[in-house]
This record gives sequence, C-alpha cells and structure tokens, in this order.
Amino acid sequence: MFDLIPSRGRKVEVPDVFGEMEDMFQRMWKGSMLHDLMLESERNWAPRLDVSETDTAIEVIADLPGLEKKDIDISLENSVLVIKGERKEEHKETDKHVHRMERRYGSFYRALRLPTEVKSDKIEASFKNGELKITLPKSEEAKKNITRIEVH
Repeated sequence: MFDLIPSRGRKVEVPDVFGEMEDMFQRMWKGSMLHDLMLESERNWAPRLDVSETDTAIEVIADLPGLEKKDIDISLENSVLVIKGERKEEHKETDKHVHRMERRYGSFYRALRLPTEVKSDKIEASFKNGELKITLPKSEEAKKNITRIEVH
C-alpha cells in the first residue's frame, strides 16, 4: 500500500508495526510460565545427535536421558538410520503444587541419511548413562571411494 504513495524524491521509512507488536508481546510475557509453555509447545521432543566420520566408520551419539534399552528401537534401511522410542511420563499422586514442567515426554523419531554405505552386519550399538552410541563401519567399497584432492 505504501508503494502507491508518492514520495517526491525522498525515501519514506515505513514502520515495522507487526515486528514491533511481536517484540512488545514477547517482552510482556517473557519469564512467565505461559511464555515458556508457548515456546515449548512449538518444539517436538527429539534426542540431540552428534554424527562424526573417520576413514573406517560413522559414529552416531544420541542423548536419551531417562530411557532404558527396552525403550529404544534402532534400524537401518536403504542407508537411512532410524532411532525411535518413547520416554514415558510417570504419574504420581502427590500433594505437590507443580510450578514448572520442562522435561519432554512421549514418542520420538529421528531419521538420518548416512553419507556412505556401511556394513550392516557389523553395526554396534551401546547404551550407558542415557547415551546411545552407534558405530557403523564403512563398507569396503565406501573406503575405496575416498578421493584425496590436493590443494594448490
């Protein structure tokens, strides 16, 4: 709409009214439980992953605090590693007044396309202290396909 108003050679600054209103609402609710719940509801529960690679293997580490081995399912299909499971919420009847609940519960699903072919029969997974570690050895073909490029 402001493009139709002639400026007679001078630049007209159009205020960012909607941006200013959003900032005002954020400042007004910041720190309140309602604000924190609004932000939380926008996020899905999914474990954080670290993925690294050497010449011989790919390593995936996932943070899964509060879970047990039986809560986790790992599969590999068409070079896609899938980690899924569920963190169950414990309901205990108490006379406590809850002020804040930030921990996430429920099902999660992470799918990661691997950058190279792996030996599916040699994959190892371990779970200790809430940390899942998956080691995926590279296939012989994948090891051969590494090309070193010299920088001049």
